[in-house]
Amino acid sequence: MTLSIRDIKRDTILNLKNIPGQRVDRKLVVIECDDYGGIRTPSRQVYEMLVARGLADPKCVYRMDTLAGVEDMELLFSTLESVKDSRGKPAVMTPFANVANPDFEKIRQSGYREYHFEKFTDTLLRYKHGAGVFELWKQGMERGIFVPEFHGREHITVQLWLQKLREGNQDLILAFDNDYVALRMKDAPSGTSGFRPEFYFNSEDQLLFLKESIKSGVGLFKNLFGYTPGVLAPSNAIFHPDLERSVAEAGVKFLNVWHMNPIPDKDGNIRMKYYRNGKKASNGLTYYVRNCAFEPTDNGYVGIDATMQQIHAAFRWHKPAIISTHRSNFVGGIEPSNRESGLSELKKLLVAILEKWPDAEFLSSSEMLNQAFPK
Repeated sequence: MTLSIRDIKRDTILNLKNIPGQRVDRKLVVIECDDYGGIRTPSRQVYEMLVARGLADPKCVYRMDTLAGVEDMELLFSTLESVKDSRGKPAVMTPFANVANPDFEKIRQSGYREYHFEKFTDTLLRYKHGAGVFELWKQGMERGIFVPEFHGREHITVQLWLQKLREGNQDLILAFDNDYVALRMKDAPSGTSGFRPEFYFNSEDQLLFLKESIKSGVGLFKNLFGYTPGVLAPSNAIFHPDLERSVAEAGVKFLNVWHMNPIPDKDGNIRMKYYRNGKKASNGLTYYVRNCAFEPTDNGYVGIDATMQQIHAAFRWHKPAIISTHRSNFVGGIEPSNRESGLSELKKLLVAILEKWPDAEFLSSSEMLNQAFPK
């Protein structure tokens, strides 16, 4: 079979990104799922209102993203536990969790000048999901199939968001009044689409707020889950090295980065910095890079083959297969068929992994990282 130039280029990229870093003798599979805990679209009614007003894109891959409810969690757990590796261990998901969300009422009362937040467990109650959802989180942890790590305190560019609210943009205020943050604004700085990256800043005096958010966020994580997170995956990957010390001092050991990672330059511009997989920084953090992607409800998704090729490349170079995915693939609060499709494809992927590599092992992120990159 003759490979096309496109196939050769894709295969070359898959191999090159797996060369750096320490090798492991086992076939380790990790599923890292971003965005659990944080708000996105509160309801179908709000989504339809925003679309009707031209404030939400009906083709956006995150259009169905919302807090996971009881049925979402139960069906996800059923899918994970339906597939077991050669050790008899079920598949594991590592949800990267945002542990807080805006307290909209207190922010409104302050005239958008003060930021206030609530624990995501309080948000669950406010969204009428009840206490049952967090009980399922704890059950998943006890069963070893749902092991949270840290995605930041909230998934929001808080300081820029408040600034734009104070400027009086009526579309943004309408979104705010409906508990919706992720509004795309034409005059938003590069890299801040929908106010999503927590660690973006455009002046050095904003760093103190971000350092405090790391400290308080890790503290809240420990209070909720009973342990200090071992891993931080910054939302939308945007992160500055000046914040690394705060992460390390909070007890986090590993920082998820891209090989070419976006960094704000203190004037609001974004530049790129190269990171080598497995490199240990002087502050004690170890950088690591995800090498596989699985987004089954993405508009361009055509099946599990692309993810399987990425896993194959990882194993070829004796690297763990670290699969990146998002909560939006597995929730059905806005449209149940979204969850059904995502979980169906997840089951196909898990089965295919074990059929091709019967000795593959499912691990959580911290388990894998402590084995692949020992101190």
